Parts: sequence; structure tokens; C-alpha cells
Amino acid sequence: MKKNKMEIVISILFIIYLILLIWIILFKASFSIDELENVRSINLIPFRNGVGNAIQKKEIMLNVEIFVPFGIYLCMLNYELRFKVRVIFGVSFLLELFQYILGIGRTDITDLITNTCGGILGIGSYYIAVKIFRRRERVNFIISIIATLFTIIMIVFIGVLASTYLH
Repeated sequence: MKKNKMEIVISILFIIYLILLIWIILFKASFSIDELENVRSINLIPFRNGVGNAIQKKEIMLNVEIFVPFGIYLCMLNYELRFKVRVIFGVSFLLELFQYILGIGRTDITDLITNTCGGILGIGSYYIAVKIFRRRERVNFIISIIATLFTIIMIVFIGVLASTYLH
């Protein structure tokens, strides 16, 4: 695939990912705003939640996992490392801030930390893949195919969920 076409495909996939990320994090993958929990709280104690101060391992892992593609996409779009980390942190911060402003979620420092770590893990994974395959273009092509398939599956899955919800 030519470089320009590849950049367009990567950009489209990244935009779709960002839309899904916002829908999942900010709107809790809900099909109705009425279903969103009306909560406005802030937790500034890392790795503790307000209920019994237990560490939520599953939530931590999900936050890390959902931001891994963010780091990979930024690498594929060829941004400078410090910029990538700042963007990942900034987007995570904005999502947490909007949860608080809109009163639709719990703003948590742990989410900010784990989201950023997930993005950094994605950056590291990309660099490892480049070392293994020895060419960025090859890595970008492989990831684009995988991301396209995953995106199609996610859109079909969401479509099925939405049609079930709306009926």
C-alpha cells in the first residue's frame, strides 16, 4: 500500500478508535444518556477507590488495555516520543475532567495513571514490533490489517447491541 493511502487508513482507524474510546470511557458504552450514573466525585489517592479502599485490579487492567492502541496509533502516525506521552496523558486527563464536569463518572487519579501506562505500553509494543519486523512500513501494514478487522468486528458488535437495545 502506498504511503499516503496507508496514512489515510491509519488516520481513519485512529479517529474511529478515539470515538470508541470516548464512548467507552466517558459514556460508559451506554446507548442512552439517561442510563449514565449521575456522580461527581474525585479520588486523588492512587490505586484506592472510595468504597473500602480496595484496589480494583480488573478496572486497572481494563484501563491499561484500552489505552494500548492509543500509543500504537501515535507511533504509526510518527510523532515524537515526548509528544506521544503528553497526548496520551492529556487525553486521559481531559476524559477524567469531563466526567467530573458533566457529573457522569468518578474522576480518579488511578485512571489517569493506568491510562497513561497503557499508552506507554502501546508505544513500547510498537517499538518492539519494529525491532522484530525491521521495517516501520511492514509493522504499520500488519497493524492496519489487524486494526481494520478488529474495528469491523467492534462496529458489528456495537450495531448488534444497539439494535437489541433499541428494540
